[in-house]
Amino acid sequence: MAMRHDEAFKFLFDVPDVCADTLRVAAPALWPHLDPGSVRSLRVGDAVATDLSRRGGDALFGANLRGAALPDGRPAYVVVPTEFQSGNDPDMPGRVREYTARQLDTLRRQGLIAVGDAPPVLPVVVYDGAARWSAADGLEPLRPLPAEAAAYLGPYQPQGYILLDLVRARMDDWPEDNRLRAVARLLRQDALDGLAATLAEELTRFTGAAGLSFRQALHAWAGELWRRLSEGGSLPPFEELEGTEGLEMTSMIEVRFNQWKAEQFGRERTEGVAQGRAEGVAQGVERQRAMLRRQAERKFGSDTAAELAHRLAGVADPDALALVGERIIDCDTGATLLEVLEDPG
Repeated sequence: MAMRHDEAFKFLFDVPDVCADTLRVAAPALWPHLDPGSVRSLRVGDAVATDLSRRGGDALFGANLRGAALPDGRPAYVVVPTEFQSGNDPDMPGRVREYTARQLDTLRRQGLIAVGDAPPVLPVVVYDGAARWSAADGLEPLRPLPAEAAAYLGPYQPQGYILLDLVRARMDDWPEDNRLRAVARLLRQDALDGLAATLAEELTRFTGAAGLSFRQALHAWAGELWRRLSEGGSLPPFEELEGTEGLEMTSMIEVRFNQWKAEQFGRERTEGVAQGRAEGVAQGVERQRAMLRRQAERKFGSDTAAELAHRLAGVADPDALALVGERIIDCDTGATLLEVLEDPG
């Protein structure tokens, strides 16, 4: 996801429900003590220090503590500085400590928290890298110490954080309606057909006006994954998918990929490809026919899919195959599909 990695995450964490669901899975023991309706974004952009240097964290949100009040009667609250990482950073504890201090200072200067407030903080690092996280966790100074000494000194260590590894975290206890779970499920897909089906399932899970902002953010996130897997292809715009059911949505997404592949093959033909490249094109067409068969089987059953595969056996034109994908979406029955595809080539 390279250059747009942080931007995709920031878009997701602009949705308060995503922040709340992050707390649910990152700090399950703390969650019952928080007021769910109070979770809000405190994002302040790059924090500017008093020396005018500009460096800040990725996301910042807060939540009120149930039944607890500050001396002036305001609800007591916790601040959650959040960093997004796609690679290991040996200096993560130092970064967390620095960013947290700058963000709190900026919040005070902007009047978002009172000047005298020193709220508890819960730093979280959200990680989606390919390699297992091995960076420092802030507790290294305590490990050589006797257990009693480590327990005594632990509360005074300011650089600790919670690591949330979206690629490897066990999601057995994560509720199906948890938004971070939806993000993690998309992230774990390594093939376009799996990504299409998972995106359709998750978009239809968060319905109604209340889920609109998350659906938009999840679509943008999936678009980054799609771009990486397809080496330049793109999802249909959010407006085209909004309001469709899971099966139809999956088919629309797969058709878009077929169209993109057809354009790729067309460019390769006009530019003139080497003989060895022809085998790759043929394999791509074969995969395209297999994808169309899967689409037909999902929507119309195995008999229609088998007949469609028989008819497409000699079709090698990606444009014609992309048109078949559109017909699968448009037709209501398998019989209608086969009728309009009497001469697919």
